Order: sequence, then C-alpha cells, then structure tokens
Amino acid sequence: MRSNILVRHQIIDGSGFLALVNAEKYASFVDNDWSLTQLFDHFLSEMNENSLIIWSTGFANNWSADFLKASSDTLPFREFSKLIEVTGGCIYLTNYEDLTMAAQFEDKKIPSSHNSDLRIDLENGFYKVTVRQVSDPDSDIVFDEETNFEIILQKIDTENEEKPANIFWLF
Repeated sequence: MRSNILVRHQIIDGSGFLALVNAEKYASFVDNDWSLTQLFDHFLSEMNENSLIIWSTGFANNWSADFLKASSDTLPFREFSKLIEVTGGCIYLTNYEDLTMAAQFEDKKIPSSHNSDLRIDLENGFYKVTVRQVSDPDSDIVFDEETNFEIILQKIDTENEEKPANIFWLF
C-alpha cells in the first residue's frame, strides 16, 4: 500500500461511470421521468457548482480507487483535474446507478445505503481532485491491478477554475 494513501475503496460499477459527490450540497432529484439529456445536463450543472465530479470509466467493472495526498510514480493512461467543495466534512464515491435512482426519486439520496461506507473524510473547503486511470480501458489487458484509479485530493484556497463542458472521458 502506498504511504500517502488516505483510504482505498472498491465499488461496483454496472454502467461505466463513477463519481465523487458532496452529499450535503448535491441536488440529486431531476424528474420522475428524466431523459438522458436532462440527466447529463443536471450532472454538468452540479459539476459547475463544485458538488459533483463524474467520469466515464470506459466499461462496467468492479473498480478499486486509492485516495491519495499526492500523486504516485505510476504513469496513468489518462487523468483530469476538477474542483469539488467539501461542506459536511466528507465526500462520497458513488456510481451511475445510485445517481440515477436519486435523480428519479425525491426520497432517494446520495449516498445510497449500500454505498454509504464509500466515504472520504476531509476538512471543509475546496479541493483540487485529480483522477488518474491506471490502465487503458480499450486495451486487451485484464483489469487485475490492485488499484484502477488514483484520486489525489489537494486542499486549495480558491475556487476559480474553468468550468467543464462535458462529463469527463465521455466521448
């Protein structure tokens, strides 16, 4: 295990999307009969409010994510950075299935009960989050690495950043 690891989480991803969410700030409900366009517009809006970071994993899988204080020496296949605001002392790792249930039903919230242990405790404030995918999801390599994603969390003093135009790695 890396020396600068904060926590390691494993998550089942049945749709090819993972996310980090500030459950206290995230407005989860969209509509009882949302369309995919509505949902993705909602995700983008919440990303621009710094309450959500969502990305495409490349395919559905059981993933392992190491949350780190600093980057490791591992060369990633790809990476991106995005801000998130922590307001309730934590953020959660979640998946598309949980996000869509919460988007459709007003009484469903993030985290879902079966993923409530995927919590990352942090001081309140803004964090630069760098998501690094270790392997190419389009390769023939079997995904048996101990870590599939490295997620680096760096507390920062400012919230200024360029707003994303799409879900990361979607197209």
